[in-house]
Amino acid sequence: MHPELIKAQLRMHGSSPADVARETGVSQMNVSHVIRSRHRSVRIARRICELTGLEPDTAWPGRYPEFRFDPIRFPQTPHFQEVA
Repeated sequence: MHPELIKAQLRMHGSSPADVARETGVSQMNVSHVIRSRHRSVRIARRICELTGLEPDTAWPGRYPEFRFDPIRFPQTPHFQEVA
């Protein structure tokens, strides 16, 4: 996913890269490097995914194979079924 789309997702969910930096205790530059795939950080990527609801494979295809959402902590949105 393009880095600007990841930042837009953060903004659409009421957050920003600066917020991610504060919450994870790192610099804004570290968050920017993770968003742009220059560095790897499961902690920063996890926080971005938690805030945006993005899957790691969507945001960074193939970059974080060890990082998956826990379906119990982050359940999928239920699909609505028509009542007969």
